[in-house]
Amino acid sequence: MTEVSKSIPPTPKRPHKNKSKAHQKPVICPYCGAQALLRPVGDLFEEPYRRLNNFWVCVKHPECDAYTAAHLKDDSPMGPLANAGLRFKRMQAHYYFDQLWRSGIFSRNAAYRWLGDALGVKWKDKQPHISQMSDVFCDIVIRESQAVLQNHKGKVEMQRGVDDDG
Repeated sequence: MTEVSKSIPPTPKRPHKNKSKAHQKPVICPYCGAQALLRPVGDLFEEPYRRLNNFWVCVKHPECDAYTAAHLKDDSPMGPLANAGLRFKRMQAHYYFDQLWRSGIFSRNAAYRWLGDALGVKWKDKQPHISQMSDVFCDIVIRESQAVLQNHKGKVEMQRGVDDDG
């Protein structure tokens, strides 16, 4: 090693932007009270699930079936851990809610404002996130989204017909 290389300190490795946020507060399972750990997606699924890298999983898994996805940017939980029933309801809520903006009934931003109003959440303060919702709020999202879709059924079907023809 030369004298020059001895005097130059190594460049410190930078942590991924915001990666430390997720570890500031322990994630606790709402079902059994045990701590959750950040695990790679391969620990839960054989095939990679969407674009997600990691999941927060109850340490008592698989006896306790609670887990939630981690945000890609900082590994923080997307919402509280959920069991199979709540995960299914969140998927249903997203399915019906997403149709509101994908069908053209609302723009995506307008759909979230509508959802905030339907749930009594002020848009300026906080955007509602289905991944953070309980069973009760998921039921409201499903019911209210289905009602809007039913009221706009002709418009959505006509738009699909135009899209299919052209």
